[in-house]
Amino acid sequence: MVLLVLGGAVSSAGGLGGYLFTPTRVMTSDHMRPTLSAGGSMVVNTLAPGVDRGDVVLFDGSVWAERGLQVERVVAVGGDRIAYRPGDRTLTLNGKPLEEPYVLDGDPVAGSPGAFDVTVPKDRLFVLGDTRGNSADSRYRYRHTEGGTVPVSAVKGTVVGTGHPLVAGLRTAVFAGAAVLAAGAVSGFAALRLRRRAGAAVAQEPAYAGRVPPGV
Repeated sequence: MVLLVLGGAVSSAGGLGGYLFTPTRVMTSDHMRPTLSAGGSMVVNTLAPGVDRGDVVLFDGSVWAERGLQVERVVAVGGDRIAYRPGDRTLTLNGKPLEEPYVLDGDPVAGSPGAFDVTVPKDRLFVLGDTRGNSADSRYRYRHTEGGTVPVSAVKGTVVGTGHPLVAGLRTAVFAGAAVLAAGAVSGFAALRLRRRAGAAVAQEPAYAGRVPPGV
């Protein structure tokens, strides 16, 4: 019984924790290729302690007057200066070329609508898609919402891989709980069989067992 309760508790904690803290969502757009493709799944860490450059974030689209949740990559955080001039082959971050190995076809300036130069306000983020030629991101909101930025408070979580420690830990808890449940079930079945055998042995003994039989 103890193993059954323990296994159920561990498995439930892992499953509930995974559902609440690392939910899996479906990517609905192709603007984050090659990192994320439309129709693919993504795991979101809703317990991320903070957001940094390079993180892929899920945020409330209402900050851009959009419906639902949006997915973009953070390229600049509060205090950073992010800029682009037509003809440049990269964006500049704090005056230096920004290396972005994650962008599609290695072209970080594809689809840029024009020059921009934004000093990101405190507690806000400048976000872009990895498919720069097909992403209505901060570049297109440059003259709106404080330089096209997104408030950190709108972020619902960061997109992580299945090998992330939190994801791996919760999934391990589910499997570990299931293993303990199985062990509890096996031991419970074995104990039940032993009790039944013992009961059957007692039932087969004559009522005078241990005493002198009558008539002797």
